[in-house]
Amino acid sequence: MPTKEEHIMMVAEKLFAANGYNGTSVRDIAAKAKVNVSMISYYFGSKENLMEELFKWRMEEGLNFAKNILENNELNEIQKIDAFVDNFVNRVQRLRDFFLLVHTQQVISQNKNIQNFLRASKINYIEINQKIIEQGLETGIFTKKPSYHLLQCTISGTIFNAMHGMKMYKEYLKKQKSDFDEKHFENQYFQEASDHVKTIVRGLVGYQG
Repeated sequence: MPTKEEHIMMVAEKLFAANGYNGTSVRDIAAKAKVNVSMISYYFGSKENLMEELFKWRMEEGLNFAKNILENNELNEIQKIDAFVDNFVNRVQRLRDFFLLVHTQQVISQNKNIQNFLRASKINYIEINQKIIEQGLETGIFTKKPSYHLLQCTISGTIFNAMHGMKMYKEYLKKQKSDFDEKHFENQYFQEASDHVKTIVRGLVGYQG
């Protein structure tokens, strides 16, 4: 059950993604969230602060899960990489509105705090994957040391491209497959994206499975 603040942020997230930051007013958010404007002012102070808190909340949420994977001693290194990729893909599918906002330059370029959240988050993801892979190199489960920052580019870039191109790829697949499954397309599509990324990562780290 989300808190009142989280409920407001989730409503704002959808409105910002649909109408743009500048095209969404505090009154719009209040009406959709079924709260009064004064409550938003009480919790966030302004629309800009609400957006900042939304980014901070979502980025910390993702990083906490990644850190939990890193610290999970019941998983070996390839299982940690798989869990990291699966979680990343799941978040992009489930939180598409937020990740569309992440790629809205108008929002990012106007707010230094959001830029700092994103920069710190990306660096943390690189460092987490680096630690997992270094552990795997020590145990011998991995045999290659990749470029850690470019590895993260490969993971995130592939997944975000899949998200942005989903409608186009759906159109393509409809023409290619006589048994195209409309009902289950989205889940199958993101699962295929996850499997594809994991195959690439296995090659880059020289996984010996």
